[in-house]
Amino acid sequence: MAKISIIGTGLIGTSLALALRQSHLSNLQIIGSDYDSTARGDAQKRGAFHRMETRLANAIEGVDVVVLATPIMAMRDLMETLGPELPEGCVLTDVGSSKKIILEWAQELLPKSVKFVGGHPMAGKETAGPQNATADLFKNKPYCIVPPPYADKDAVSTVTTMAEAVGARPYFINVDEHDSFVGAVSHLPFLMSVALMETVSKSSNWGDISQLASSGFRDVSRLASGDAVMHRDISLSNREPIVSWIDSFIRQLYELRNLLNTEEGPDAAAVHKVFEHASNERARWMAGTINPANRAGSPGTEIPTFSESMQEMLIGRKGVEVQRRFFRGLKNGDRDSR
Repeated sequence: MAKISIIGTGLIGTSLALALRQSHLSNLQIIGSDYDSTARGDAQKRGAFHRMETRLANAIEGVDVVVLATPIMAMRDLMETLGPELPEGCVLTDVGSSKKIILEWAQELLPKSVKFVGGHPMAGKETAGPQNATADLFKNKPYCIVPPPYADKDAVSTVTTMAEAVGARPYFINVDEHDSFVGAVSHLPFLMSVALMETVSKSSNWGDISQLASSGFRDVSRLASGDAVMHRDISLSNREPIVSWIDSFIRQLYELRNLLNTEEGPDAAAVHKVFEHASNERARWMAGTINPANRAGSPGTEIPTFSESMQEMLIGRKGVEVQRRFFRGLKNGDRDSR
């Protein structure tokens, strides 16, 4: 029986466990662990895990895959503590929203016997905690797979299999692209939402203004309700790309300000052109017409097929290699004598 241990039983960790339990991966044991006893208890109530462990040593004993689903800044200590204790050949992955710093920690702290592959499902909610977890959280969502240069192809296949099993779309991307692109479409929107709430709520008239706030304000400010610890760690760990996108946003906002703040009055046609362009680009994005070529493929190395990875989880790597040698022999005409 294959064993997966998920360290961190918040929204993402518990949703991952629920999705794996409902997946086609049979003969799979899912173990959970969290330093927070409330999170452990709530996750256990959801029926997400086959077993919950309070001690990390018990949670990783004899496991095939470990998923770090904690806030980013906790992952360094976990790698340092768990690395020497992980079983030889164990695949370690994460769900962190910043990848460069995590890949650096993995290279620095993990022993060679542990096979690391970075991961990041592009899914979430503004409501945190295992009580808000759902099995369909990852359905049809991109699941970024960010292998380090030294990545083991079987380990990449295992993480790919897990992403597919929970209904996500594996998306191979290098670390610098990931941190910049996610900074634009995930981290910047959160900070924009925070800035909106800070701007308006600091007004001395906030009490009266709040009476007029409706669906538009609710939609734009929604992300500000997100987990403060998680977003703090994201901002600290992906600082440079985030600052770059904030600068771009400030320039764009200043351009809009200048369009409206002219001595002769705003140029209606120029203002309309900006709004129309933004509307059209969003429509193209919603329709899926601006997507580049599908990147759900090999990141430059041969990856075992989905079925091979499935077999690996069920019968072990040695068993799969025996099968591969057998079928290669048949293909080459090297049959046993009868």
